[in-house]
Amino acid sequence: MTLKATSSSRSPSDGSRGAAEALARAKGQSVHEALGGTEFRLLGPVGIWAGDKLTGPSTAQQRSVLATLLLHPGQVVSLDRLVETVWGRQPPMSARNAVHGYVSKLRRLLVAVPDTELATSPPGYRLELDPLRVDLYRFRDLVGQAGASRPEEARGLLRQALRLWRGAPLANVAGDWLQDTFGAALRDERLTTLEERIAADLRCGRHREPLAELPMLLSEDPLRERLVYLLMTALHQDGRRAAALEVYRDARARLVEELGIEPGVELRNLHQQILEADSVAAQWAYGSPEHAPPVPAELPADVATFTGRFAEVACLTGLLDADGQARRRICQISGTGGIGKSALAIHVAHAVADRFPDGQLYVNLQGATPEVDPVTPLAALGRFLRSLGVADSAVPADVEEAAGRFRSLTDGRRLLVVLDNARDAAQVRPLLPGSSTCAVLVTSRRMLTSLEDASQVPLDVLTDVEGLTLLSGVTGAGRIATDPAAAAEVVRLCGGLPLALCLAGARLSARPNWPVSTLARRLATARRRLDELRADDRAVRASFQGSYQDLPASSHGAAAARMFRLLGLLDGPDLGLPAAAALAGLPDEQARDLLDHLVDAQLVENHTPDRYRLHDLLRLFAREQANEEETSTAQQQAVERVLHCYLATARTAVDRVKGSGSWRTAVGPRALTHPGATLKTSEDLHAWIDAEEDNVLAVVGQVARTSAAGLAVALAMSFTVSLYERGHWLKQLALCELSLRAAECTEDRLLLAHMHGDLGWTQICTGRTAEGIVLLHHSLAAYQEYGHPPREAALLDQIGIAHRASGRFEKAIEYHLRALRTAREAGDDGPWREGVILTHLGLAYQHAGRFEEAIDLHTRAMTIFQEFGVTVDSVCVRIHLGEAYRLAGRPDEAVWHIRQALTLYRADGHVADYREAEISWGLGLALHDLGELEEARRFRRRSAAILHRLGLVTGEEKQAMETTAEHNTPKVIQRQL
Repeated sequence: MTLKATSSSRSPSDGSRGAAEALARAKGQSVHEALGGTEFRLLGPVGIWAGDKLTGPSTAQQRSVLATLLLHPGQVVSLDRLVETVWGRQPPMSARNAVHGYVSKLRRLLVAVPDTELATSPPGYRLELDPLRVDLYRFRDLVGQAGASRPEEARGLLRQALRLWRGAPLANVAGDWLQDTFGAALRDERLTTLEERIAADLRCGRHREPLAELPMLLSEDPLRERLVYLLMTALHQDGRRAAALEVYRDARARLVEELGIEPGVELRNLHQQILEADSVAAQWAYGSPEHAPPVPAELPADVATFTGRFAEVACLTGLLDADGQARRRICQISGTGGIGKSALAIHVAHAVADRFPDGQLYVNLQGATPEVDPVTPLAALGRFLRSLGVADSAVPADVEEAAGRFRSLTDGRRLLVVLDNARDAAQVRPLLPGSSTCAVLVTSRRMLTSLEDASQVPLDVLTDVEGLTLLSGVTGAGRIATDPAAAAEVVRLCGGLPLALCLAGARLSARPNWPVSTLARRLATARRRLDELRADDRAVRASFQGSYQDLPASSHGAAAARMFRLLGLLDGPDLGLPAAAALAGLPDEQARDLLDHLVDAQLVENHTPDRYRLHDLLRLFAREQANEEETSTAQQQAVERVLHCYLATARTAVDRVKGSGSWRTAVGPRALTHPGATLKTSEDLHAWIDAEEDNVLAVVGQVARTSAAGLAVALAMSFTVSLYERGHWLKQLALCELSLRAAECTEDRLLLAHMHGDLGWTQICTGRTAEGIVLLHHSLAAYQEYGHPPREAALLDQIGIAHRASGRFEKAIEYHLRALRTAREAGDDGPWREGVILTHLGLAYQHAGRFEEAIDLHTRAMTIFQEFGVTVDSVCVRIHLGEAYRLAGRPDEAVWHIRQALTLYRADGHVADYREAEISWGLGLALHDLGELEEARRFRRRSAAILHRLGLVTGEEKQAMETTAEHNTPKVIQRQL
């Protein structure tokens, strides 16, 4: 099915389009910017955007109707088709009336969009608009231009086209019809364009970036011959002829085995050219075979309404663009809160980004965020190192070591580093690269004069002209032109402070019926507001107060105002819908409606579907309102409801990933006030962990010294299982340290024993074995004093694992045997605990070279797990048993057992997670020993692809796993064995 705009839609090549193109060229804009800036998006979450602001629609059903109309611009879409789009073939009786209502709401959204009309046209509706306002047709227009351009120009056009994709197409619509009808075709269209961009790169001799992209693309679609062709070409350009030929052999084997066909003629011809190294191949430029490092592009979107600052922009771009200097380039922007430091930094960073082809790093250091701890240098370095390809498990836990690793990775690379919202020079220094090829842009309220080599750029308020331009940009020039005197008064009353002007403009935009003079009068009569606007941050607070007071004017504004107040109680970076619903004690749908109301009021940002965040200053303001209008009991109960939501979900996660973790879910209250988020699939589980880990850390730290400390410990004890399974051990370490503080606050000796044990085990996972053993012994002593034999057995077992990790195999065996005796005497955990200890004892024998004893112990453990149906443990013991057989020189039996582990694991609903990577690696080793080299290579690559996708190995480590002959087990897997 074709998805192109048909001839019946208004052509983007008509007179208005030509005028827009001419204007765009003159201003250096895109066509849709010249047409007014409103954008319709299909390539990701569906919506209507004005600059960087989502204006709607607010429901999935409305988005489905909008998407269907956008996919047929200028054409009549029948009412029946719109009904089918939303509900499928079994709509409710009220469906047709509901669609009429959705169309009415869409029309209200489209009022402000020039030259756009949603017309009634029996038997349905027709949406008239310029197709280039729609990202899909702008994407196709750019692709078409690229097809008629030279390779170098085509590269830029195709990159520009691909940047229009913001996720899976049609991502947030209702029903399955749109995805089933258009989804696959759109995804294939993007992949084809990506292939064209890679081909353009190769035609220009730029093969490094394709070499980093193509292996992952090919792992996702191994039968796509165009990807094979491009990878072979890139490898040959890189001087790796043998590797290119091996890619062909692997691809041919897959095609023959899975489809029963030979490669196509283009692929066969390329293979022959590489074999013969003919003139076509010989003219390619050969380069070094080193692995291409990641190229981070982390800058936030440029501010659409950025205004003025001409002298500062020229100064900063000149300083940052001064390539070839012997010293590093550091620029610091300073000024009062709300003066526009971050906006200027991001604007300048985008302007010079092309001078830094090795990437742009960005971090908000939270240095001036009230009541929120600044980001530590170690946390910021961890983020940067991961962005530069360091696996999460390999990020150093020491700030000096991490800073040194960062300087090594950035040495000689042309990188731009933006350190936004810094607290002081001490926070910044560890984050500075050492190479003169890098440039750093720092923003801070204070002037950091002790930073060596730093050029200082202080900011002042905007001039009256600049302030009026900014207000016009936010509100609309036509609105300001109706009453320029009142607009000038607003600028004067705002004192030229950019944040205050932006907030004033947002209030006007949210109230289209207000004349500008109304806002001017409100500001003029608010005596305290005037004082705050002329002074410091309280000006921003006063502006927030005006917006906040307007909320109760709507039908459910009082409830939205309460939601806003409660949102300010949490310190986390954002909030998912279930947690927000729990915070307010409301059902999800009602909470979503209130949050949408706050988004429309510009008080909350909906930065990704069903996730919300507050600006730092808005968070403080909301918290102040909560302190004034909510009792301390109500505030405490709201935060505890969020803890209950997280705890319920974390317990669900424990049950999904490790049924044997039930003792953990027994810690804390049994009756919870919220059921938690729904985790239907492994993908849901992983997405929830990744989205909420920083929020869980924040809330545990927030309540660690309060009456909710015991609840925080319970949450940490369940959530740590998820972090462990994902391999996020540094986050797990931070969580355990926070929850140990909470346990100390409770003065509950059992909770303290739990947390000493969890922290000790996490330290062992992160390589701090000696410290971990000490804490495990503290926990063991407490359990022995308390009289808790099952936990004594578990701790003895973990101490044995720690000794095994340190190479003390006899000591490990001693502790595992003690654990086994204790578990048998206790009997509380039944045979399950015995099975766990038996397989760990087997691993100790295995490492000590006593393979037959190890095989016997693993077999006994497997019998126990088969009887009691613990899937994850059954899988683990089969992996251990298979490896024992392999080390004992019996690879055929090893292969059989590890294949059984893989089958069992997948049957339990697990796909492409850490455990499958571990299984695939072990199976690859066993198959290699058996002489099945091709299949072994395939499983090793599968393991490498999964670990790389999870961020547990770097690109270099992935390449080594796939290609080196030694087959050394990666550290991330070694720690589990």
